[in-house]
Amino acid sequence: MTDEQPDPEVPQRRPRRTRRPVSIHDVADAAGVSPTTVSHVLSGRRPVNAATAARVRQAVNRMGYVPASLARSLQAGSTSVIGLLIPDITNGFYAELAKGVEDAAHHIGYSVILCNTEFDPAREDHYLDLIRGRFIDGMVYAAGTPPTEARLESLLGRFPIAVVDEDVTGLPQSLSAMADHYQGGRLAGEHLRQLGHRRAAVLTGPALLPSAAQRARGFREAFEGDVIQLEGTWLEQSGAELMLQCLDSDGFDRTAVFAANDQMALGALAVLHERGLAVPGDISLVGFDDIRVASLCAPPLTTVHQPAYDIGRTATAQLLQYVANGEEPPTSRHLLPVHLEVRASTGPAPA
Repeated sequence: MTDEQPDPEVPQRRPRRTRRPVSIHDVADAAGVSPTTVSHVLSGRRPVNAATAARVRQAVNRMGYVPASLARSLQAGSTSVIGLLIPDITNGFYAELAKGVEDAAHHIGYSVILCNTEFDPAREDHYLDLIRGRFIDGMVYAAGTPPTEARLESLLGRFPIAVVDEDVTGLPQSLSAMADHYQGGRLAGEHLRQLGHRRAAVLTGPALLPSAAQRARGFREAFEGDVIQLEGTWLEQSGAELMLQCLDSDGFDRTAVFAANDQMALGALAVLHERGLAVPGDISLVGFDDIRVASLCAPPLTTVHQPAYDIGRTATAQLLQYVANGEEPPTSRHLLPVHLEVRASTGPAPA
């Protein structure tokens, strides 16, 4: 056997497949324009019709495109590392968001430091202190506790911060990407109202979180019926506890439940099964996020789909443009659309 011949007894490593970076031609095809038009929009050196420019920028952010010149400048003058702070890596929504961040960073040779806070303010502060002491080029921040400017104040000016999923009141820079939480709540409320439900329970996350407040407000305004609201955390156990609290209360007569994320919805579903209640025969159930397990539970969960992967990718593309240019991109706040995935956990209100 020569050195050039592989040993047949030793498993050979297969070549790693890598996703082809998005090119300017890909963006042009997606936006229905020429590559030259894309170049003009990104450089700002020649005027482009406002509607066309908006379409190009939407394609750039949606696809995570980074110009080759930008990639070269990043690699030449930076640490090629960004931080990512999320509340719960076991939650499918945050896992997909993290994948979007990592993919966008990887395409231009960047690495990502992941910090998982477990919705714990003390743990979040610990990681923010850790990040403060490292030389990184920027951070993608998903708040797990009520986000404030004060919490991030010591980091502002050190490097840019892209906020995802939650608004941060008073943050001077406007790099952000998140889903339309209010519209998602409305979609859930309209769906149950159209099915004839008039009495519902809302199981929500911490009321001080903008996402929780917006989802609940959207639901109540669209449902137009009798709504009780219980506040918990975003965890599955919290959903189960709130559902038990509802069922054990005197005179509970709800025919529908809106859980403001899928983790809570799964906890509520388990309790309903344990109590012998049929879903949706006795109680219809709607979640929010559309994590992968939502389509696999019994019954499959009707839920509001938010584009977690695209949120992470869009935020990272903004962040890296900021790092390269030293100034905010032309469009730096993105509200991504949501839609309702109707499955078997909702049905007509019982007579």
